Amino acid sequence: MERLLWGAIVTALGLAILLTMVLAWRARKRRQAAFGAPATGGEGSGAERGAALVESAVLYVATTLAGQPLERLTIPGLAFRGRGIASVFGGGVAIAIPGEPETFIPATRIRSIGTSTWAIDRVVESGGLVRLDWTYDSATGPVDVESYLRPTQLGDSTTLIDSTNSIIPQQEGPSS
Repeated sequence: MERLLWGAIVTALGLAILLTMVLAWRARKRRQAAFGAPATGGEGSGAERGAALVESAVLYVATTLAGQPLERLTIPGLAFRGRGIASVFGGGVAIAIPGEPETFIPATRIRSIGTSTWAIDRVVESGGLVRLDWTYDSATGPVDVESYLRPTQLGDSTTLIDSTNSIIPQQEGPSS
């Protein structure tokens, strides 16, 4: 009888923890209602993508608000961590995670690309994450965000960064 009581207590505790996690995720989604639309659009189909330049297997880590690498966003297709494919096309970058809608980021929305050492719960060697800085069209207006990727093959970080830099529109401004 005592084993049954302890089993019931552990089961109830596990269910309470699971319920708390579900409620917390739903509250986050409500707070971030402006991020409810996928980042894909009409520009992500067919000829608008252009020629494929690079494809790399990655571990997708997170998308966060720019400058706030601890605040995960709930953008459909980019809400959950997982294995995926990052592809660079002449017209933008696509991030595909199995089971999620593909996210296509047009080149005109990409601000920069570089490396990072940490985001949310992932800490790696110096420069081990590829950080893609881009602008998301939220319901309340454009928001600067950062997506973090961890390429699985040696040298893919440099390849992703170089090919993405080649498609980013050059900013006009004073030369130094």
